[in-house]
This record gives sequence, structure tokens and C-alpha cells, in this order.
Amino acid sequence: MKNSKAKIGLVSISDRASSGTYQDKGIPSLKEWLAKALLSDYEVVEKLIPDEQQLIEATLKELCDQENCDLILTTGGTGPSRRDVTPEATLAVATRTLPGFGEQMRAVSLAFVPTAILSRQVGVLREIKDHAALIINLPGQPKAIAETLEGIPSKGIHGIFAAVPYCIDLIGGPAIETRPNVVKAFRPKSAPQPHVIDAKIIEPKEGKADSTIIMLHGLGSDGSDFEHFREELAACGAPVEQARLILPTAPEREIAANKGFLMRGWFDLLDTDGIGASDEPALIESARIAERLIALEETKGIRRDRIFLGGFSQGGCVALYTALKLDRPIGGIFCLSGYLPIESADDIEHVGQGILSPIFLAYGKEDSDVPPVYPEISVRELRKLGATDLWSKGYDGAGHDLSIEEVTDLSDFLEKSLVASQ
Repeated sequence: MKNSKAKIGLVSISDRASSGTYQDKGIPSLKEWLAKALLSDYEVVEKLIPDEQQLIEATLKELCDQENCDLILTTGGTGPSRRDVTPEATLAVATRTLPGFGEQMRAVSLAFVPTAILSRQVGVLREIKDHAALIINLPGQPKAIAETLEGIPSKGIHGIFAAVPYCIDLIGGPAIETRPNVVKAFRPKSAPQPHVIDAKIIEPKEGKADSTIIMLHGLGSDGSDFEHFREELAACGAPVEQARLILPTAPEREIAANKGFLMRGWFDLLDTDGIGASDEPALIESARIAERLIALEETKGIRRDRIFLGGFSQGGCVALYTALKLDRPIGGIFCLSGYLPIESADDIEHVGQGILSPIFLAYGKEDSDVPPVYPEISVRELRKLGATDLWSKGYDGAGHDLSIEEVTDLSDFLEKSLVASQ
């Protein structure tokens, strides 16, 4: 049965670490790297064992056959000493070999040390009746682990992990998505792309897309509400004719502020007044969806400084919240008739570099659904959190909707950012 998210086995092979002579560094290094590199959800199974071939074989079989791991990464035991038997154990449980993994690992390591030719790492498949796993031997040193997985982009040397997600696709495993700034996963254009969320994608009428706008709808709505958004922006002067418009549709969830009725929403509203306390786990999940959509656009060749994330009402709340979570800025973030859904800036332990993105926050001064005090407080909190390029404006007479003046100002915001990125 196919896993809903990637299951990754991590095996550190060391006589001394497994006996407690010294602290294992292999598994912590692998976990740290995976947390940095992977955008999609995953779970890990950890094993710390000595350099015993039969035990290594049994562990690899257990991780594939019983734990249903899709990917198994081993570290240690690949040198020429007599106790280094990880490659032998790996080959013994393999159904097919993938020589390119070992060849590329040595190519990466040779850029740093001449002793890389002593490494005997292998990559293999283990296939049983209803499941298959990719098994890769990695070096034992934390620095070498990261170098091997990431490669040396400045020298045009690819890391091995760039090929891992597509390999997992081909053997029937779940989609693995990566952060392109760490390692850019490669999939052929003809291959199915990872499914992030149901979304309507509107391409430019002619030619290739040179930018992307991701627009998140409000509570109880869906992506179709903004099918003509690009044309409306262009009519107000924004140079977005070649922009790809992505209109995700939020899942249905019970909304406490609406007596628990099912509605399409990016997060639950826990207060009966419809604002106030928000559902943090769902906010984190929705921000992760936005981040995955941004990363997917990067893999399609859209530069990060030409990707925009915005939303109306609850969608705008998610856009602002995502600014706190992104590890790098994007072209711009805009929030229309929404607010930053946090209690206080003081409660945020870590703020990513996404807060340095240009931000546009617009609201109606007569909005009864999101009273002006909420976006006004949000402006102060965003500045506390580090926002330095922040535009905000309240519109006289405007309620919980989009006015032509608001769309015009947003168009000016987009134009400034797009011109700056040329």
C-alpha cells in the first residue's frame, strides 16, 4: 500500500557509536538536513547499529519489508577497512543496482578530497511484492553528508538528492518536494508534478509565463472567485499579462465561529465574533501549502522575485502568516481585507526572511467583517517582526469587498515589484 507521505529510514552504522563510546552524529545530521531540504510531509524511522553485515542486512530488510520505508539512507561503513561492510550488506538485499548514485557521490567528494576514490557507496532498489525502497549509502561525516546530498551548485556539480524524488515516483512511492535553494529536485517536463492542492491554473493567453500570482480566496468561497483577477489588475496598469495565475481551493473544515458548519476555509475561527483566536495547526498547514506552491513555481523556472502570494479576507490572513514562515523573500505578499492572525509579535519564536518581502495590506474603513482595527494592529505587529517594505492603506467608505481604488493601488504595488525584478 502506497504511503500517504514519504517514510524515510535513517541507519547509522558504527561500532563505537552503537556501543556508546561516542555520540552518534550520523542520524542527527541526516534529520537536520531533511528538515532543511524537504517541503513535503515525511516521517523517519531511526536505527543505530554496529558494523555487522548480517545485522545491517536484517535492518535494511526490516525498514523496507515491514516498516514500508520508501527511502533508506545509511551513513558510515563504506570505506576500505575490514569492518566497513555497508556496501556488501546493501548489495546482498538489493534486487537491482543504480550505479549512478555511487558514481555521483564520488564525483562530489572528489571536489574536496582525493581520498574520495576509497569510498564504496552504492545505491540500490529493494523490491518486494507490494512495495519498493531506494537504499543509498552516504558518507559518515556530517559535512560530507550534506555535500553529497546537495552537490556543489557553484561548480555545476549536482548532488544526488536531486534525482531522489523522481526515482521514488518511478518505484510507486509518494511525492517528495524539496526547497529549491537547498536542492532542486528534477522531474522531466512530461512527468506528473507533485499534487499540492486542488487549484485552477490560468496560463498567459500567449507565450510563456514570466511571473506567478498565487491568490487565496476567502472563507466559504473557492478559487473560481478570482478567475478574472489578472485581467482586472492589467486593466488598472499592472504588467501581468504574462503572469501565471494560480487559484487554490481550500479544503472543507468545521468553522467554530459559524456553529461548526462545514465551510471551505484555510483555518478555523475559534471565536464567535469571527476574528480573534485562530487555529494555529491549520494556519501552519495552509502556510506550508503556499510555500510548496511557491517552490513548485521555482522548479518551473519562475524566479522567486517574480512570484507573488496574496489573498482576500481569510486568504489574505494566510498570505501574511506565510511571510513569517518563508525562509527567503519573494516578489511580494498582499493582503486584501484581512489581518495577521497572531495574538502578538512577542509570541513568535522565529521569523523567516520572507518578512523582508514587499508587503501590501489594504482594508475597508467600513468593513464590519474585519474591522479596521485588526489590519491597523497587523501593520504595527508586522513592523515589529521585521517588515521593512510595507505598504498599507485604509479606504474610506469601503466594506468587506474590493474597490477599484484598492485594485489600482495593488496594481501599482505589483508594477513596482515586477519592474524592480527585471
